[in-house]
Amino acid sequence: MKVQVLGPADFQKMPWKNGLGVTTELAVARRPGEDGFDWRISTATVATAGPFSVFAGIDRSLAIVRGGSLTLNVEGRDDVTLTTQTSPYAFGGELAVSSMPTLETAGVPIDDFNVMTRRSEWQHTLVQHRLTGDVVTWALPAQADSVAFLYCAEGEGGVSVAFANGEAVNVPAGHALRLDQIDAPACQLRAEGPSSDVFLTCVTRLHG
Repeated sequence: MKVQVLGPADFQKMPWKNGLGVTTELAVARRPGEDGFDWRISTATVATAGPFSVFAGIDRSLAIVRGGSLTLNVEGRDDVTLTTQTSPYAFGGELAVSSMPTLETAGVPIDDFNVMTRRSEWQHTLVQHRLTGDVVTWALPAQADSVAFLYCAEGEGGVSVAFANGEAVNVPAGHALRLDQIDAPACQLRAEGPSSDVFLTCVTRLHG
């Protein structure tokens, strides 16, 4: 299994597709074409109301990292308000979406976490956990070409990730863990301090 701990020097900032904000790209599988990726994992800041970029044929999941709440107006659906306590919200990238942030602190934008996969070839899952004293088992995908990705958003001391072979790595706050060529069914997560907030993503290629 290929294990990589990634930090800010490995991430790439880029403007939103619609030019109205900035995304920090944490991991990506690039491809030629208008959107330029098969899948992408990223964070972004939202300070003002406005529309989302359109990504036809892309499945998206969005979660709040910190900074307040974000109310989404999604084409054909009831409005939904996301906070750090709500589950990630899934929607199609071709839908017309606009957002209205409510900031916890004036002038400090909301940070969100976003996963996008090309619907015809890939699928993804996204869950968020607040780790405290208990060990949490993270089930990993079985397919060899899958990618598992952990982002530690908050937490003094970061997160310890233990593998079945006895090895372990620490992922500090603001860093990520990427697993490729996965050959284990699960790993164990534990906060190194009082608590840690993590986002867990698995990206899997569709077959057949």
